[in-house]
Amino acid sequence: MSVWRLIPLEINNGYWNMALDEAILEAVLAKKSQFTLRFYKWNPSTVSIGRNQSLSEEVNMDFAEENGFNVVRRITGGGAVFHDNMKEITYSLICSINFLENLKAFKVIEQFELIEAGIVSALGNYGLTPEKGIIHCPAIFLDGKKFSGNAQIRRRNHILQHGTILLEIDAELMYSVLKAPHNVSKSRMVKSVYAKCIGVKEKLNDYDEADFLKALKIGFEKILNIKLKESTFTEYELKLAKKLVIEKYSNIKWLEKYE
Repeated sequence: MSVWRLIPLEINNGYWNMALDEAILEAVLAKKSQFTLRFYKWNPSTVSIGRNQSLSEEVNMDFAEENGFNVVRRITGGGAVFHDNMKEITYSLICSINFLENLKAFKVIEQFELIEAGIVSALGNYGLTPEKGIIHCPAIFLDGKKFSGNAQIRRRNHILQHGTILLEIDAELMYSVLKAPHNVSKSRMVKSVYAKCIGVKEKLNDYDEADFLKALKIGFEKILNIKLKESTFTEYELKLAKKLVIEKYSNIKWLEKYE
């Protein structure tokens, strides 16, 4: 059984969260860090856009700035996401593709779903039966409604996958900072979010964050056949993350890459 590093839930701004994920990936590639599972939240609330998206088409920057939100471009694909500082837990997982293939996950979608199965297993402990599916990206659903979207990047036979676990939904706020698609009204998008998405707190009685995080840890250990040992970031990772924040994630040139 492999031993992985678990970085317990931390709260960081958007620039740091994305820089830390990339720094861990680079540290694993350099064989300076173990395979890692990390949980985090965002403060302030943050919009992240996919690596190939246009900022101006996806984000109402005036609203974001007026409300003190961060806006950051990810290195992973997928669509724009609003990360509410109170209503979401995010995970990231970094390992080799060979590790996933040894668990019989050979195709890209199989590798997405194997990692997502850690979350599915955790919610199974609460008597819930999430379903896998795709809305724009590989996702997880409860009662046919999406609560988790996920994205990946692959470098030198390794993978960084991160994704959301929605606890609650504020679609009105979401589509104040995210732009609705062309020819679609904000009110229609808000209705669509409530019709198609769900926060897991709706299905959990007496939600306790510590218990929920413990269930997630156990779920990932079970699905991946690993032991998670709590630790923290290395000096190498923190130094690299600081550099990435300055040169990339808080840099307007990276954010406006496709303008």
